[in-house]
Amino acid sequence: MTSRIGRSVGLLGLALATALLPAAGHAAAPESCTVPVAERAVALNEIQNLVGRYDHLGTLRGEGTLADLFALKTEGVSWLTPGGPVGIAAMKARFEDPDEDRRPGILHMHSMFSPIIEIAGDGKTAKGVWDSFGPSIQGPDDIGSWLWVKYAVDFTKEEGKWKIWHLRVYPVFNTKFSTPITQTAREMNAKQGGPAVAGVSGRDSARAGPNAGQSRPGYVMPSTIWRYDGKSSPQGPFIPEPYCHFDPAHAYTAEK
Repeated sequence: MTSRIGRSVGLLGLALATALLPAAGHAAAPESCTVPVAERAVALNEIQNLVGRYDHLGTLRGEGTLADLFALKTEGVSWLTPGGPVGIAAMKARFEDPDEDRRPGILHMHSMFSPIIEIAGDGKTAKGVWDSFGPSIQGPDDIGSWLWVKYAVDFTKEEGKWKIWHLRVYPVFNTKFSTPITQTAREMNAKQGGPAVAGVSGRDSARAGPNAGQSRPGYVMPSTIWRYDGKSSPQGPFIPEPYCHFDPAHAYTAEK
C-alpha cells in the first residue's frame, strides 16, 4: 500500500514537472519587468518625501531652495510652470537667486495630494501625478488668488538618489479670493488675444501675460494649456500606468 502511494506521488510530481516545461519549439516566457516589492516600497517612500520637500521648501523657504530636488546633471531636466526653464543651463540659472521668492507678503502653497505613482519595472525612473490647491499671493498689496493645478512629474535616479526630471503644471483654475470661479471663466472668455495663463507661482508669476516665458533663453510655455473656462472639457496629464522602461514619447514635457 505504502509503495503504491509512493509511486503515485512520484508520478504526479513527474507530471507536474513535465507540464511546467516549455513545449518543444517554444521558448520560455520572458521574465516580467517588475521591480522587487521591497525596492518599490523604498522608491515610493523616497518619491513621496521628495515631492513633500518640494511643497514645504517652496512655501517656507522660497522656490530658490529647490535646486537639490531636481536632476540638474541629467539632460532634458525641466520645470514647466508657465514660463519655467528647460535644460540644465536654464535650470541652474533659475536658482541663481535663492531669495527671489522670499520677499515679505508672498505666499505660494503647493499642497500635494491624491498621488498616483508608478515605479518603472527596471527601477530607473518613475512617474507621478498630484493635485495641488492653495493660495497664491504675489505681495502685501495683492488681493490674492485661489489656485488649483495638477502636477505631472517624471523622476529619475541621479547618483543613486531620486530626483525630479520633468515637472509640468496643468492649470485647472486661478481666481481672485473675492471672485467666483465661474465669473473668472466668463471674464476670461470675453477677453481677446493672448494665451490664457494660469497656475503660475513664484517668480514665474511676474511673466504671466502674452509674452510669458519669453524673457529668458531656455524658458518655454507648455504647448497645450487648459484651465476651467465653463465650456470645454477638462484636459490634463495622463494618469501613469505600470511600465517597464522610460519612453520619451510619454514624458511630461512641453511636447505632450
